[in-house]
Amino acid sequence: MDKFFTGQLVTLQYEQRQFEAIVIDPNGLGRNQPSIGFGFRMMARYSGISNSTLSSWTITESVFENNRVLKIKSLNLPSGKRFRITEVVGENNNSYSTLEISQWVEVAADVAIRPGKVRKPVRDKIVEFLAWFAVTGFYAHIYTALKGIYTIDDSKSVYNWTNSRETGIPIRNQYTSFLASKGCRKPFEFAGWTNTIYKNLFGKTKKQMQQTWELIDGEANIGRNYVPQAEGLEAVTYCEDMVIRLFHEDLTQAHKDAIYYTAKKFDTRKLE
Repeated sequence: MDKFFTGQLVTLQYEQRQFEAIVIDPNGLGRNQPSIGFGFRMMARYSGISNSTLSSWTITESVFENNRVLKIKSLNLPSGKRFRITEVVGENNNSYSTLEISQWVEVAADVAIRPGKVRKPVRDKIVEFLAWFAVTGFYAHIYTALKGIYTIDDSKSVYNWTNSRETGIPIRNQYTSFLASKGCRKPFEFAGWTNTIYKNLFGKTKKQMQQTWELIDGEANIGRNYVPQAEGLEAVTYCEDMVIRLFHEDLTQAHKDAIYYTAKKFDTRKLE
């Protein structure tokens, strides 16, 4: 008996997101190397393309294959590109309209580039999905190549790294808006408070960070884009949030208090 079988359902946690995948062909990529797919419901959950939209793009055609006429389903995208759908009966006896995972990535990329009538919020979520999927998948391959294995700890570290950069953005916007509400108007005023945080957490001003640390990602004029570890980014985000929460009448005191509590929570001096 083969290790894998068509219709086998696999529930897994991938980068903090839960997926239910299905085996399309137990030997699709080679002996005992199954091809894996998602049904419409899984893709709708994470890509932003709704199940109803995917269904509306589905067409049924008659084709002549293997000396007989077959009814096949295809996903007909706004661009006109088509992907053949594989109908798989799962081990739970439910029927799944599936595409192999790499095909779903192609679908998302095609819709992002040639969206037709797909609305902007959906396109934005598709791009987010592609970026997340690409980064985490690439790290999985690289770690496996370097270490021979991609562990749960590796997965958590990659997730924390990518997620910390995304989650820090709204807090940063709140922090700068808060400073503006307290009278900050000129760029050097915002920079002064930011440097107060950087200097006390990392022992460096923004300029020193730019001179001694390499740019990780994003715009070169933003200091937090040079912070080399996810924990450091979390500390900056936490500190900015605490300034807002602890403020009473004095911005200087609010920053002192926020830095004190951040230093107790995070070991940022190791990044100096």
